[in-house]
Amino acid sequence: MVTADYWLARCHVMAHSPSTRRWEEDVDEAVTVAAVLANSEAEVRTLLQQQCHADGLGLLRVDAIETLLQRCRREGLVQGLVELAHTTSPQHPVAYGEMLPLLPEKAAEPEPTVILPPVNYQETTWQALFAPHQPPLWAVIDGVNCREAMVRLSQAEAHSACLYASTDSATQANAPWLVRLEADSDLREWLENLPQNQHWGILLESNATLKQLRTHLRKFTMLWTPANDQAPVYFRFYDPRVALDMSQALKPWKLAALMAPLEALIVPASPLMTLPSALEFTPAMALDTDTREVQGRLVRISLSDGARAVNDQGRQFAIGQAEYQHFGELAQSRASQALARSLNERYPQVSEGERMRAVIDAKQLGQRYGVQSKKQIKTLAICVLEVGADFPQRHHDAQRILGNAKLAGWRKCQLLEEWLPRGRLRHALLTPYQQEGEHEDNYRPIADEERP
Repeated sequence: MVTADYWLARCHVMAHSPSTRRWEEDVDEAVTVAAVLANSEAEVRTLLQQQCHADGLGLLRVDAIETLLQRCRREGLVQGLVELAHTTSPQHPVAYGEMLPLLPEKAAEPEPTVILPPVNYQETTWQALFAPHQPPLWAVIDGVNCREAMVRLSQAEAHSACLYASTDSATQANAPWLVRLEADSDLREWLENLPQNQHWGILLESNATLKQLRTHLRKFTMLWTPANDQAPVYFRFYDPRVALDMSQALKPWKLAALMAPLEALIVPASPLMTLPSALEFTPAMALDTDTREVQGRLVRISLSDGARAVNDQGRQFAIGQAEYQHFGELAQSRASQALARSLNERYPQVSEGERMRAVIDAKQLGQRYGVQSKKQIKTLAICVLEVGADFPQRHHDAQRILGNAKLAGWRKCQLLEEWLPRGRLRHALLTPYQQEGEHEDNYRPIADEERP
């Protein structure tokens, strides 16, 4: 007897009447990912046809059929799909995911050429958030960056809610948690004193209820992106770095949709963030600013009335290609800043600007020679700081290492680390003569690496 398995399929459906729509928008067609408990791909199609017919839906197209195990092996564990599959049973073998309506494109109507007001950024403090007549304050605590979140919330006298549907304790431990904060609560004091470079979560100003906020925010925990057209991926908007990035990368109507029930979104500042140019941070937060110096400094993100007016929650909320690229650029910028900051301990005499320039030069060298990981880029940046950005051209041994196509990136960097003491000595011996304009071939010091 063949044992039934969990299957996944992408479905394009049409409602035969308005009453059979499983979505709010006034359109007849939608797409979804369905989970099916079946013995074969053929049975998946049969069961989907039967279930759609019973629900008053027409199954226009079904594709991307594969088992849940195949999906997980190819893309890793996707918790939302696992939860969906586990809702099926022999009595109810088909379960629909969220149905996303297919809204008609308004190609004939050009978008109005209005200049939308920018997002508003303002520095604030914890004390200001609890001033009289301020909206209620909420926190979304990231279980990944704040491991003690569940324990603290279980001990607090505050109502909280997990933004994930799973009841699995391991999943909940890594989940985002929504909680209301009171001015005199231990929970507020605990969060206020957490190191802000821990990136424990974000704050929200909202008059909505706990249930309303949870229902709304759950819509954005997973989103479709250009990185994967087969299934949505986790969107960690509750990481303050991501929250600040999305305020710069998302289209205005998407940011308005996400912030619809919010008066403002607040992030604890840290030197590991990419601050928008519109933010006036006084005193300024430099690359090497001690994290203790920014403790208690918050960035309040709000939308003007004009920006809120473009909210169009009827449209499908997905990350577009341009937005995805902007997110990537901001993430790369943060990674470069973090690497330049980490080099300060080894090179305290080198300025922030020089270290950032070295990181940029190292990334360019990495692209040229197939050296890409964070650790490998750091090795290249160290070489740039010590022997110059053009060291592969001026030091033949370094060029032979980097230009060797048979070597993996990690091995190239291992050999560069072994070469660097010799390269540093040769660089020190040759530099005075090169600065005087003499050609390198006119002087061959004892430390010349080409000598046996």
